Amino acid sequence: MVFLRTAIIALSFVVLGTEALAQVSIINEEQNDSDFLLELTKALDPNSVSVMGVFDKVPKAENNKDIAPGCDPKFFEDKLLSAQRSPHEYAKLVKQYIQTCQSELAHKSPKGLLSLAKMALDDYKFLKHPQVKTIKIPLSNGVIVPAIVGLKQDPRPRPLVIMKCGVFCGADQNAFMKTFMIQLFDLTPYNVVLLANQTGLDYLKINGHFSLGGWSEGYESLLAGKWLREQWEHKDRISSMHLMGMSLGGNAAVYGAAFNDIYPTFNGHKVFNSATAICPVVSLKPTLENLYNDNLVGPVFNMMSRAQLRAARKHLTDIPDMVAEERLPGRKHMPSYLGEMAVTSMQRRGVASTSQTEFFFNNNFWNIPHKLQTPLMVFGSKDDNVVSNKLNTQVFEFDEHYEKAANVGVINVSYGNHCAFSAAYGYQLAAMVLRSFVMIHSPEFSDFYKRSEMAWKFGFNKIPNVYQHIGQSWKFEANSDQVAVTFKMFNSVANKSCYYKNPFSDSSSGCVTSRKIMVPVSGLKALGARMPVNDVEAQALTRQFNSKVEFVSGGKPLNGTSKSSFNLSWRPLFE
Repeated sequence: MVFLRTAIIALSFVVLGTEALAQVSIINEEQNDSDFLLELTKALDPNSVSVMGVFDKVPKAENNKDIAPGCDPKFFEDKLLSAQRSPHEYAKLVKQYIQTCQSELAHKSPKGLLSLAKMALDDYKFLKHPQVKTIKIPLSNGVIVPAIVGLKQDPRPRPLVIMKCGVFCGADQNAFMKTFMIQLFDLTPYNVVLLANQTGLDYLKINGHFSLGGWSEGYESLLAGKWLREQWEHKDRISSMHLMGMSLGGNAAVYGAAFNDIYPTFNGHKVFNSATAICPVVSLKPTLENLYNDNLVGPVFNMMSRAQLRAARKHLTDIPDMVAEERLPGRKHMPSYLGEMAVTSMQRRGVASTSQTEFFFNNNFWNIPHKLQTPLMVFGSKDDNVVSNKLNTQVFEFDEHYEKAANVGVINVSYGNHCAFSAAYGYQLAAMVLRSFVMIHSPEFSDFYKRSEMAWKFGFNKIPNVYQHIGQSWKFEANSDQVAVTFKMFNSVANKSCYYKNPFSDSSSGCVTSRKIMVPVSGLKALGARMPVNDVEAQALTRQFNSKVEFVSGGKPLNGTSKSSFNLSWRPLFE
């Protein structure tokens, strides 16, 4: 969440300048990112149309626009999962697909800092979801990690995805937890545990010490995985386990992959079946130096860092003297200050006696002599304003060993800024990449994920050949036993200009007609439909159905045809 605020404030820094920026107040914990962005918009231009009116407030698992079947993420996933593929082969196919379809997938979507704003505006109170709760994970080293858990309704063993979030991120309803709860729980058939970062305020409060970097956080992620496998009350619901991390948590993911090889469980098996690093920090010190020295983001990120340390001051029992107000440094000295804090904390707790030079050496992944064996995917964006792509993802992409290693795949895309792939390319694409990588490393589960199909039996009047299907969407409502299914159709003769337009990339309202059909929930039980108990569950089911259900005719996509007889094809187990 802080990264989002940082990027958005940085945008105002450019427009307003330093003096005006000082007048933009930082929101407190009770306010959400949407409120903050609305206030910031007013500060930028009191007479402007609110940014709230520019973006959709409620996130949907739909593409940014109507996508032709050849670029639809749902149909691409069918191809992706049609054969067993190594991470290297997997990444190559995904990169080719995104390069081919980027103009459609990212058409009219926000780019750069606006993609972060879009992610902040998406409104999803996931802690009100009946299948989501918070827990605390006690590790064998005495640390307690706050976490958020999402469990599917049935007790069947499933893959469990463990996600470590980024800097200052806690186990609360912040923007990054929100977007990954959507991508990893709502839009997958998996269970999920989202871990607070070591720099999150809840982690600092409960543990009372300061830690930083993948060396310690990667090992803590491994210990969390071991606890979940061996002591968790729901351990019997784990069929396989997969580690993910975003931003600073991505540093934990790459280190966690290495520790996964080095420290197996007592029976010799590895804790994690795969690892994924999303817009990751790979080398800690150069990334921090690049961030704090950046004249756009640096001043604001330093301001946020100081605010976080002030909030944690009374809880840090290991280094209370170091977080005194007079000790807080200017931004260009912040990287070495954070390193010194981490080193001093370890020394005073008796964890290790090390220098700051050794600390940063150990938190540079490239100094690990071990070559990864755990399957790893690195997913980054070239327009990242927060974590330098050139210093991190791009180094992995062109590393002499890993660019050829079969067990490592790097997907480095053009848009998404800092982990906001869902805003730049749509939730379907972002979730599909993460979901399918886990699936190809969950052979014990893949047979349950085969497509099912049933005939559409809820009525559809025949349409003339001048019409063609361009999209279908589902809409669940709280406490309703009916589901709205809307069919969008392009009419090539609606007016003179329609005949010359591309139905999928240029479907103006004058050429498009919609038809809504209400379907009983009882008729969709085979697909996993149920009556939502509240608005949050209705959002989740809407996203789920828009992601997993394909409309097909004769085994081929309904879109692009004028067919009035068709089937529903879906992947099960999301429910």
